[in-house]
Amino acid sequence: MVAVGAALLLSTPGVHAGKLYKWVDEHGQVRYGDRVPPEYAKKRNETLNSQGIVVETRAAQKTAEQLAEEQRLAALRAAEERRQREQAHKDRILLDTFTNEDEMILTRDGKLEAIEAIIRVTTGRIEKIRQKLSDLTKRAANLERAGRPVPAELGQQISESRDQIRQNLDYIENRKQEQRAIREKFELDIKRFRELKIAEAEAKSAKH
Repeated sequence: MVAVGAALLLSTPGVHAGKLYKWVDEHGQVRYGDRVPPEYAKKRNETLNSQGIVVETRAAQKTAEQLAEEQRLAALRAAEERRQREQAHKDRILLDTFTNEDEMILTRDGKLEAIEAIIRVTTGRIEKIRQKLSDLTKRAANLERAGRPVPAELGQQISESRDQIRQNLDYIENRKQEQRAIREKFELDIKRFRELKIAEAEAKSAKH
């Protein structure tokens, strides 16, 4: 019926020489004409040739909400593709760096022990500063008991010693946090390494 309608319209004077457009009105009825009414210009419409064949289709103009949703979905797809590329890069490094889980455990333990050695050295430094602080505070207390003023230099030494102890304790806490981060990272890396090796084995098995 549509083809017949288009053919009949094309056969009428004034339409045959020009382009024929086809659109659907607000009632769902197919309409034809030598131009698309302004109220339907942003809706889907088609251009027909002299044989009534569609030669061009114009999609309906998208709403701001549709465009925003397309942009949102495109951003999500781009983020997921980027995540996959980054994961593939990490996986490649993991497989190139280690040949088995024992190597990973040895590497992890080596990193942890290196930090532990630093913590031991720092702990020893704190004990020395505490001993020094104890001597300084005793000197200050003896002066006060004797009714003599505590020299400004002695007070400064006491304050600096306390600051040094706090700084070194903070340093130790930061190193302990670093150790925790290493443990968590290697736990994830070992789990991922195991998954990759299983996938490799399954892929090889499927080839044979």
